[in-house]
Amino acid sequence: MLYVKEPGFFIGDYMQETSIKTQLLDISGNLKELIGEAEEAVPESSGEMFSGWAAACSTCENRLEDDLLRMAVVGTIKSGKSTFINSLFSGDYLKRGAGVITSIVTKVRGSDNLRATLYFKSWGEINAEIEQSLRIFFSAGIRTKDDPFDIRDGEDRRWLGSALESLESQYLLTNDTRNMDHVVLAAYLKGYPEVANIISDENRAVSYDNEQFPLHRDYAGSEYMSAYLKDIKLEINTGNLEKNIEIADCQGSDSPNPLHLAMIQDYLHTADLVVYIVSSRTGLRQADIKFLSMIKNMAGMNYVLFVVNADFNEHESIGDLQRVAGKVREELGLIVAEPSVYIFSSLFSLFSADRDSLPEKDVMRLEQWERDEALSAFSTKEEDRFKRDFRKMITEQRFSILLKSQVHCLVQIMNDLDKWLEMSRDVLTADNAGAEALLDKIGKEQQQADKIRSMVKTTLDGAVSQLKKEITADVDTFFDPRWGDVVPGILEFVRGYSVPYDQFRNLLKKGDFSAALAAAFQAFKQDLDRYVAENVNPALMGFIRKKEAEIAGSFESMASPYSNMFRESGEKEGFHDNNGSQGADAPQSAKPLLELSSIKKAGGLSIPSAAATLNYTGTIKTEAFMKLGFYRFTSAVKKLFKQHKNPEDRDMPALKAGVRRIKKETEASLLFYFKSYRENIKFQYFSKLIESVAEEMLSQMVDRFYGYQADLIKLKRRADENRDGKAQIVRAIEESQVRLADLKSEVEKIRKEL
Repeated sequence: MLYVKEPGFFIGDYMQETSIKTQLLDISGNLKELIGEAEEAVPESSGEMFSGWAAACSTCENRLEDDLLRMAVVGTIKSGKSTFINSLFSGDYLKRGAGVITSIVTKVRGSDNLRATLYFKSWGEINAEIEQSLRIFFSAGIRTKDDPFDIRDGEDRRWLGSALESLESQYLLTNDTRNMDHVVLAAYLKGYPEVANIISDENRAVSYDNEQFPLHRDYAGSEYMSAYLKDIKLEINTGNLEKNIEIADCQGSDSPNPLHLAMIQDYLHTADLVVYIVSSRTGLRQADIKFLSMIKNMAGMNYVLFVVNADFNEHESIGDLQRVAGKVREELGLIVAEPSVYIFSSLFSLFSADRDSLPEKDVMRLEQWERDEALSAFSTKEEDRFKRDFRKMITEQRFSILLKSQVHCLVQIMNDLDKWLEMSRDVLTADNAGAEALLDKIGKEQQQADKIRSMVKTTLDGAVSQLKKEITADVDTFFDPRWGDVVPGILEFVRGYSVPYDQFRNLLKKGDFSAALAAAFQAFKQDLDRYVAENVNPALMGFIRKKEAEIAGSFESMASPYSNMFRESGEKEGFHDNNGSQGADAPQSAKPLLELSSIKKAGGLSIPSAAATLNYTGTIKTEAFMKLGFYRFTSAVKKLFKQHKNPEDRDMPALKAGVRRIKKETEASLLFYFKSYRENIKFQYFSKLIESVAEEMLSQMVDRFYGYQADLIKLKRRADENRDGKAQIVRAIEESQVRLADLKSEVEKIRKEL
């Protein structure tokens, strides 16, 4: 059970699970040692067979060691996400109240040390991002220098500062929000003096340990310096949170920057659990509903817990707090059936755990809250309930699956080794007639296993080919530009988009057509980026998750009949393990347990970044303005100039014509981008995933069956030639069997616990 008695975040049963993980690692290490000793003790054995078992143990260990449970903490700006995470670690580690400037996902883990590691972008990455904003922000002619922009160049920085200062106020806002390219350029320019000595041509990491830990907030909490960051990872040595749980503090879901939303989506795709924070001050807002609908489209609502973060100062009584929470629960019910909702104050929890280090003002607030015993007791009870359900979700949803998979792997290796030792001992201790009969029986079993192995390989080869065809067809349908799930919608958005021309009249009155056209393009792009982030990315990720589940399901269904065949083969030949069960636990040994996240990690497989979908406009501006420049300074403008002396009357039709051309160029760019994305996801992800899953099945079902008969015949001949050596080999085998039985007993206890 989860409980909070002393400062910290205790997970009772979950800590038991991690103890099991440690036991499995120890068992695997002992098993590898035993395999090596058995290989040395039994001459004429197949080196390939023993090395295969040892490699399987190493794979099991790597998957246990590398496992990481990911929990994303999301919600709107100022909902209390950072405070919630701080409460889990019983200290004020993350900057609270950072608001919209928390521009990247901060990843937090428990550790023996207190450390903040900041990962900085390289000069190349920084200048590339600046160039991207410049191409969209400024039209041709504003910058005369031909060389690429380099922020390290003082002349380039002075030019950028002057250019930003010269921008009209209409250009600094796009649809009532700050222009994102202006934000990026201004942040890089202002933050440069602070980071110039840190950045290099390569990605660089800087760590702040112990007393220096708070210094990371100077970067994470600054809009200007955080622009230079690629990632932030915090290691915290309080709170008793298990070290293989990573908690992500995400940007507010209502951030005006679509890139922030895409970064959240990238993390959500890998997350095992999502905790959504709703402030009791505001309740569920439109921004919350929009974001939760997006998560639902990503096929991720089964793993969401909702926390109504109670602000005690906003509620006169428990009844008022429960009224707000009840309304939140009711509104959530429109999106997800039976939402898991918890009502507690993260700030009260944090202050309670960190009382000794609180300033006097906060101590007074805490004491005031504690005097309301009913409200504070209710909050603590709800927090305990959350932590209990949190443990259940992460252990049942992810960690226990991993443990069961690796238990299965170790049991399989042990049973195969046990069978080999048993057969070797039987051959060596039987008389000649008995040994010949046993070898004949082993030969028949091996022939049957070879037939099944051949059938499995043939079936897998066919399945891989068929699955690739099916997934390819599904991907083509999904991305079809006329009937698919995403491309028709985005093209319709582009074609139907209405540019707010009135915003650019002042620029046209001053005769600054180029700036007006660039501003119109920026307004269009920013709205298009948001459409992509809110509609296209969730649909893409939901589709990918669905196909991943179908791939795993297809292979698991395929395994069932062969599991029975392997079991029946063992039963027919009458082979038993040392515990007297037939087929050496064949049903569990033959049927694979597919754990997709481990398979993907081992194969280095990942889907294209959600943030990458916002790079479709990389070449639009240059091509569009080249064509528009030709259009602008030829017949259309000349005709308009003769008819109108007023620059606005002259340039507004040209501006509208320019926007039409930009939209046309954007359509072409989008079609090209999604065609490339489609081919990438087919051949670089799904095709390789199918092959990796097939290899995993071969490893679990087929590759472990070796030709015992030839080795055993050689073993018997050699032993007959040396009677003393024969007795020594038998003793070594029996000692190995005793040790192996102990290991099997340990694993069996763990399997029963799971």
